Amino acid sequence: MIEVNGRQQYVVLANMTTVTTASFRERIEVAAAAGFDALGISLDTYRRVVAEEMSPKELQAVVVDNGLEIVELEAVFGFAVPTAETGVPFGGGLVYTSPDDLNEFWSMAELFGARHLQAVGAFDRTDLEPDVVERFASLCDRAADVGLQIALEFVPTTNIPDAGTALSIVEQSGRDNAGLCVDSWHHTRGANDLEMLRSIPSRRVTMIQINDGPKDPADPDFLVETLHHRAVPGTGDFDLDGFVDAVTEGGVTAPVSVEVISDELARLEPADAARRCYDGAIDALAGK
Repeated sequence: MIEVNGRQQYVVLANMTTVTTASFRERIEVAAAAGFDALGISLDTYRRVVAEEMSPKELQAVVVDNGLEIVELEAVFGFAVPTAETGVPFGGGLVYTSPDDLNEFWSMAELFGARHLQAVGAFDRTDLEPDVVERFASLCDRAADVGLQIALEFVPTTNIPDAGTALSIVEQSGRDNAGLCVDSWHHTRGANDLEMLRSIPSRRVTMIQINDGPKDPADPDFLVETLHHRAVPGTGDFDLDGFVDAVTEGGVTAPVSVEVISDELARLEPADAARRCYDGAIDALAGK
């Protein structure tokens, strides 16, 4: 764990961070060796691991044996899209989450004792569904039954593009387990408004994702750049000092998840990639 503004915070290796490994077991091992406290895992990754490598109980045992936890589940996409759109691809190999997918998330939460589940709005549209708050509140209620917090992530190309919109939905839901995922990538490539981040009550910051990138987009397609060109914290041009101060100044204790999706990182040995991600995040959080 790392101390940020006098508070202890978990450091998590996010599911989508490009640590190319021959197996998920190796990913667990290099994360532990690098210094991470915990892991994130997506539904797709979980299904692949169970199909190809080990049973759910074996997976949990390997995580524990390496001194880690799985605290982060990723992600519910389009939580308020019409039922007919669930299971439909929207780009980058991602699909909108179905009711069956949600049931599997609840099973994963109980198996791992996970802390939070990310949720994202709908891509390629600007309007919010009229029942978005009710749908979000319902998602939070179901998550509470298995001990999960819901971290609503704002993403510039969705109908929840910034922290202000996300916070409005969270606050209107009135749910204690409702909060925000605050990602330095989506902040910088989106509104890039530090005052908007400072307006988030500390109790509503459920998780922080940290990464870096070039000042100007490496690709004009937002989704392509997001899935291929992020950078290890401290190796890009983002104002991470301002980001960290704005998000944590109110006494936030949310886990910090290192999410670096990068073709460059993928070319490194897994142990080297994990170590660079951890060290970069620690330095960024310490203001170095």
